Amino acid sequence: MTRRELLAVLTNEFPGRCRVADLSGYTTWRIGGPAVMLEVDSPEMLGRILSFLHLRRIPWFVLGMGSNVLAPSEGTDVAVLRLTGDLAGKSYRKAGDSWHVSAGGGTRLPSLAGAACMLGASGLQFAAGIPGTLGGALVMNAGAYGTEISRLVRTVAVRRPDGGREVLEAGECRFGYRTSRFQEERVVVESAELLLASADPDVLRREAVDVLELRRRKLPLGWPNAGSVFRRPDDDHPPGRLIEQSGLKGFSVGGAEVSTLHANFVVNKGGASSGDVIAVIEAVRERVLSDSGISLQEEVVYMPRGRGDD
Repeated sequence: MTRRELLAVLTNEFPGRCRVADLSGYTTWRIGGPAVMLEVDSPEMLGRILSFLHLRRIPWFVLGMGSNVLAPSEGTDVAVLRLTGDLAGKSYRKAGDSWHVSAGGGTRLPSLAGAACMLGASGLQFAAGIPGTLGGALVMNAGAYGTEISRLVRTVAVRRPDGGREVLEAGECRFGYRTSRFQEERVVVESAELLLASADPDVLRREAVDVLELRRRKLPLGWPNAGSVFRRPDDDHPPGRLIEQSGLKGFSVGGAEVSTLHANFVVNKGGASSGDVIAVIEAVRERVLSDSGISLQEEVVYMPRGRGDD
């Protein structure tokens, strides 16, 4: 089904929720072409939409803040789902010395972490400044500075491809280093319950500011990027160090360049295409494998390509 056909089908079934959008405005790499975007603003609507797409065999892709996604420059023919409204909300409830946090999969991590620090709910300081959503963080088991989101999880509610709902305990999510069962199964993270400890809000705010300052000093935030490109190998060799040792800082294809500040980042220096980024990633992987014998694996999620409008 082409984009034009997809837009017609979805507009007829879900009027007022569909539009064609340029994905470059929805990814932190600032790369991507046109796509049919569908706004999903409640758990009930999420179930209904997934059921419809399942019955019609229409492929879909959930896009949060696009912070680890490479969208194709030519666009895509899949339905791109954006979680908004109730699926991007959050609430906090204190019980004794703990905070119970409920949040939708589309909730933005910086907002979730900032509000927690202001209230005195500890555990999300590492997420300050991470341009992602809670759903994306759970899928990737996002982490930084010695901690991971999985340590805070009580339950995760997901929607299966047929629209059915399932609530999983933390132990059922199979969290690991930058992984979870959600990468293996075709589900959408609808919401999650987190458990945070109580702490002094002033201390938490200072810790969050320190995290933000550390990110500014060490990461190439001045150029569009998608965060760390490669996962840390099992033998714990930092990918950035391996890439730097291979002399690849500053290596570029088109507008895509291995950052000269942090070698595990590929930045868009202007006009980079998805093909440029892929070429840089493949060249880096091949060189590091040749030099060190270590095969690097990406953290990047690749959005399916499209065939065009006709």
